[in-house]
Amino acid sequence: MMKPKKLAALFVAFTLFSGVTALAEAPYTDLGGLKSRAAIDYLYDNQCLDFAAGKTFAPQQVLTRGDLAQLIYSVALKLPESPLVFSDAPTPKANDAMAAVAAQGILKGYEDGSFHPDEPVTREEFAAVLYRYLKYCGLEEIENHQLPYGDIADVAPENRTAVEYLQRKDLMTTTDNLFRPREGMTRAAAAETIYHMMHSDADYVSHVDVESQVIRALNAEYGSMPAFFQQGTLYWDGDKLVLGFRGSPRMFLKQRLKKDVSRYDVLVFRHVRFARADYDQLMTRAINCIVSEEGVQNYVGSVPDYKNETIDVIVRRPLADTTVQKLNERIGKGVVRIHDVRTAAMRPQPASPAGETKKVDTDTNKDLSHSPLYDEATNAAVNSVIRDAMK
Repeated sequence: MMKPKKLAALFVAFTLFSGVTALAEAPYTDLGGLKSRAAIDYLYDNQCLDFAAGKTFAPQQVLTRGDLAQLIYSVALKLPESPLVFSDAPTPKANDAMAAVAAQGILKGYEDGSFHPDEPVTREEFAAVLYRYLKYCGLEEIENHQLPYGDIADVAPENRTAVEYLQRKDLMTTTDNLFRPREGMTRAAAAETIYHMMHSDADYVSHVDVESQVIRALNAEYGSMPAFFQQGTLYWDGDKLVLGFRGSPRMFLKQRLKKDVSRYDVLVFRHVRFARADYDQLMTRAINCIVSEEGVQNYVGSVPDYKNETIDVIVRRPLADTTVQKLNERIGKGVVRIHDVRTAAMRPQPASPAGETKKVDTDTNKDLSHSPLYDEATNAAVNSVIRDAMK
């Protein structure tokens, strides 16, 4: 049986494997005054800045309780949902974040049922919230002994343990050894602290920059990315960008990459069985086989797993043995991995685009329309099979 976390990750993969998809770079236009934007780019890449929608981040603006709730909720990923509803939640999505952090005692609401999402957060309040989150995660003891802040006496007694812990963990250090507990915690300072908590080695690899540089080099050597994808694959494995080749790479490709890619050290070269174009064909064959044998309703989606050189296919119910045998015959034994959506929990699918009508199973009231997260090749294959089935 497939574990819920694995299946959820597989659905996320629809967006990650649907092409040469770089993690998004922060679009904010007001970061020019910062010494470094790495923290903000990293958090934006990891979808942790929902509270800062639009083209500006306002780095010196003081973080609010609502901002902080969304930030912790996005970073945590595993906080359980809560039925709490706050009377002053600006949106249902914001309420989800506030309810989750409140239920775990990380950032509580008020007795009257409100949360005060617009209330500014001081530096010591931020420290206390982050400390409670780290305790929720099972924080470890720190042996790093440092001189206490010169103004530690100004920190409220109930927050001193948090401030001292974060100082020892090097998460809220200052150059002048003053903590300034009652100053507002700016968005930029909060981003830096959370970034170092998530990525303590401080060796951030910008997926956007590296992938853009690699794509330019591949375009120069192969003429275009579609031409390269006839011969190879390109995908991220953590902070390593893997270039897979069915044969040998072009003679001067590595030389060009060494010259043009700022982080050549994160590139990995690999011999592979399948090129990107092969995966599109394999998925089409798998879709056609499953739909022709079991009907279009049993097919949910498919995604290439470049690392393991397989196709992951999700179905609504287990496939018949005869269907599995035909898949092995037509595509190759072990190439297709089948995942039954009924045996594991699945993340809710995103709402359909405006104007799109959902297909609903009247017996189960479940959405049967194929997911907007599929890549274009999969959508085209599904549509083709559906049209053939309706003739």
